[in-house]
Amino acid sequence: MPGIEAIRRVVEASPTAVAAHDKAAWTALFAPDGAVHDPVGPPPQTTPAAIARFYDMFIGPNTIVFEVEHDVILAAEGLMVRDLTVHTTMSTGVTLHIPMHLRYTVADGPDGAAITGLHAHWELRGMIAQLLLSGPRGLAAGALLGPRLFRTLGPRAALAFLGGVRGVGGSGRRRATELLHLRGLQVGKVLASGTAVTATVYDGARRGVALVDLCGREPTVTVHLPD
Repeated sequence: MPGIEAIRRVVEASPTAVAAHDKAAWTALFAPDGAVHDPVGPPPQTTPAAIARFYDMFIGPNTIVFEVEHDVILAAEGLMVRDLTVHTTMSTGVTLHIPMHLRYTVADGPDGAAITGLHAHWELRGMIAQLLLSGPRGLAAGALLGPRLFRTLGPRAALAFLGGVRGVGGSGRRRATELLHLRGLQVGKVLASGTAVTATVYDGARRGVALVDLCGREPTVTVHLPD
């Protein structure tokens, strides 16, 4: 399992490559069997070709800035969790501000640490609403987004992505908040993505991110806090 610095190095390389619009550098961060769940909910991108198409669709045409508020690294689990807001400026000039939790799983590979899983927890429905309420530039971006989605990802993957508007929504956020309060945690930002809810949590002076999976009959709660 890679150490703390190796995990941080490979994760930090992701926004660096995104800012530089360096597709080769960004896709090279992933292990051959790595997966991109962005957003969590729809089927992930699980091949190098699919991850490259994801880049062409969502990263290449846009200017993306990561405003990171807090990180938690759990080296024993090969995990880094980021609490952040992503600012995405699209080709028409409209900028979207997307609250997000990112979970990276990292493992050692033949060329050093590599990302085996990127799980981006954010609300697609909220992003679409923000786009539609952004005036003419937002409407123009929306008009371009749909055709490019189908052209770049293909019909099946495009429809699967749009299926991300479904999920546990507000009721899931409320249920997850209740469960976390029962554990004595203070709760900040709460996001529903697919059947999962993530939340910024505080345990005294410690800040972390909790994951509540509402898929099964009984919810599962995982709390990522610094040691």
